[in-house]
Amino acid sequence: MTTLLPDQTGVDRRSSARPAAAIAAFLVFGVVLPLLIRGSSAVFYTDTDFFIRYAVVLYASVKLALVLSQRDIRPVSGVFWIFVYTCMGVAPLAQLTTGRSTPLAIQVDDWMLTEATLLTLLGLVCFDVAYHSRLRRPPANNPPRRVLRLRSIKVLRIFSLAALAAALIYITQVGGPAVFFLSREEAGDALEAINPDSGQAIRATISGAGSVAVLCALIFYIHVVRAREHAVAIPDMALMAALVVMNVVVNNPISNSRYWTLAVLFGLVLPLIRGRRGLFNLAIIGGTFASIFIFPLSDITRRANGTQAPLQVDSVWTMIATKDYDQFTMLANTVGYTADHGFSWGMQALGPLLFWVPRVGWPDKPYDTGVEVGIWMNNANLNLSAPLWAEAWINFGLVGVMLVFIGLGVLAHRLDTGYRADVLGMGSVGYLGISIFAGYLFILMRGSLLQSMGRLMILAVAILILTTAAGGRRKRRTP
Repeated sequence: MTTLLPDQTGVDRRSSARPAAAIAAFLVFGVVLPLLIRGSSAVFYTDTDFFIRYAVVLYASVKLALVLSQRDIRPVSGVFWIFVYTCMGVAPLAQLTTGRSTPLAIQVDDWMLTEATLLTLLGLVCFDVAYHSRLRRPPANNPPRRVLRLRSIKVLRIFSLAALAAALIYITQVGGPAVFFLSREEAGDALEAINPDSGQAIRATISGAGSVAVLCALIFYIHVVRAREHAVAIPDMALMAALVVMNVVVNNPISNSRYWTLAVLFGLVLPLIRGRRGLFNLAIIGGTFASIFIFPLSDITRRANGTQAPLQVDSVWTMIATKDYDQFTMLANTVGYTADHGFSWGMQALGPLLFWVPRVGWPDKPYDTGVEVGIWMNNANLNLSAPLWAEAWINFGLVGVMLVFIGLGVLAHRLDTGYRADVLGMGSVGYLGISIFAGYLFILMRGSLLQSMGRLMILAVAILILTTAAGGRRKRRTP
């Protein structure tokens, strides 16, 4: 008779609970919700059209279930499949069955929608294959990993002071703390008034300097408190309190975009979760439900008081179809744009690569992809998304989509692997950068890339300043 130790019993129970949770999640995401969407049918559509769009929902449901069933935490792929499931799966399916869509669909015909679905599936397959491919064999002697560690508590203190100063300058330039508790429209107008001729990318960099650095500093302080490797003195407590207050001002969900709010939440939650598998699964499941049922309702702070259109929703599926998830429609519109203008053959990609060059010094600088397609559509509102599929397609067509998502799959695998190794490594802070990037992936996937580059650069610089590579140590195995 085999006797299990108490710790072994707990591990066995958690191991058996993961497959059950994954199966339940698949049944809900892949079967129940699609059946509810199909039951809301208000217009005629063919079964072929339904199953083409359902293929994306089914694919993402399977992958979300696998993320939940894995032993290791995979934050980057988890965020990726949440975005795909909701924005490229559920929303297009709801648009088909309800016959409703965003106002941006005026340029879209049935073939463009079908092609957009096929491009989505192509990107998913390329991502999946690259994510699970072993590009190199691990060395036979299995040397210790090199991990990222905090340079020193002194560096973190200096960086926090600089971040607080940057946030104060940002608040002063915009017009004071009260501006950040107005609508996003009013806060955006105040930001544009700083330098009206600078362009959206430069303004995003200005806002990023005041908002990203304080977020990174707070996340690293959370690690310091949890790891207890450095003594937390009274000045550190004062800095943490100031960082919390400053984040409440500059990163609150009232004046910031909802995608940035998601990035902030994931960036803060993942370091708190760290290696707790159950809490991570809860975050993935809760995040998926929130993206469907809560995210579209959080638009009440977009415009100033008195100018917000009244909320009229027949059902949750109509709300998803008509409100905010324009990524699939914009991909279809991008297909239409290239049918008229052809591919840019890399010229459109120069905008994100050289985002730091001001438009006044480069008059022919490419616009955001969403703006470029919006001009082609004769759309009055040019604040449009450009999902990663559209960015890849407008540059190099099918080859672009394949290369971009293969590269993203390789990167996601490397980061998820680093997260698992770093969580186990005592004192490693590498998982913090991965947590921040996982949250920011919502913005990169939504697009456009040109607007997202400013904050991404500041995130990268902050991590380079705060971390240094050090030789890893093998974790001892305990019997």
